[in-house]
Amino acid sequence: MLEDDLEILLITYDRSKDLEKTLTQVLNSPFKNCKITVIDNCSPDETPQVCAHFEKLFSNLEIIRHKKNIGSSPNYLRAVELSSSNYTWVLCDDDSFDFSDCSDVIEAIESSEYDVILVGAETQFEWERGLKTSTKDLIDKGARYYSTLGFIPSCIFKTENYDANCIYKGYYNVQNIYPHFPFINKTVEENCSVYVSQKRIVYWGDKNLPGFPEIDIFIGWLNCCHNIKDKEIRLKAIKGSPHYNGSRGLISAIALEKLRKDGRSHSEIIFPLLSAYVPAFGFSRDQFMLLIAIGLTLTPTLLIRNLIKLRLYFKYNRNGEEVPELLYSYIFEDERFKRGH
Repeated sequence: MLEDDLEILLITYDRSKDLEKTLTQVLNSPFKNCKITVIDNCSPDETPQVCAHFEKLFSNLEIIRHKKNIGSSPNYLRAVELSSSNYTWVLCDDDSFDFSDCSDVIEAIESSEYDVILVGAETQFEWERGLKTSTKDLIDKGARYYSTLGFIPSCIFKTENYDANCIYKGYYNVQNIYPHFPFINKTVEENCSVYVSQKRIVYWGDKNLPGFPEIDIFIGWLNCCHNIKDKEIRLKAIKGSPHYNGSRGLISAIALEKLRKDGRSHSEIIFPLLSAYVPAFGFSRDQFMLLIAIGLTLTPTLLIRNLIKLRLYFKYNRNGEEVPELLYSYIFEDERFKRGH
């Protein structure tokens, strides 16, 4: 039965209202009777009260609250360590779901046939729905597999495959923002079996902005990709990432870093970028983009600020639209999204 085969772990930090919405959605889903564990990363808000309320509504809900905020990545790894069911699904507190038809996912879980069940395949690639395939076959078809699984709730995975080595490497990889990357890479190296859901079930909470500086996300993803042995797959993983986006992505990341109130010095940007970029790409025409980026770190901040304002004018004001307040404050006031689930 589904309740015996699937365990759901929900990581949360300081988003009590979002957590309430997420738990309400799960409560009204076919997964409500599964074992569900909320892992509260010592939230300073009303999260304990929200959890106490839902404990009365779920039949099998457990609450774990850390004494200290251990960070979002370690909190994710704690969730994986705690799971003991055949399949594991780690959720975040700020996403949305469509549980209107997930009978095929339930069937896939109960069959125990697949290593990975994709329920949040992103829209930049035309996914074949209801597809029974393998990781390398998906990559050969052009699917952004690494990027898709970079979104934590996008997959339900067979728990036994997330072995001690993945956990160990995951903790080591915390500094690179993606603690689950070693597991993603393992599923590719072992060419694991995959099922793609008929409908997309989970959607990223895109009302929130990244919890880390763009340049850190960019460098973190490159560092993760160093561990992909196959060069062709490595380049696909890099260029298929939403953080890459060619020269525009890198230039944008550096520009935003220079606008930060606590922005780092030139050397603090250039050296981490070099150490991440060259091993990831090797020596190729992509190095030209790196030279442009290094030049940008030497460009006066005031000039970058005015160029971005000009870009926003042509994108929004020129057409009679207002620049989104959240976007504007993110760029110019550095009011960053709260870190850590």
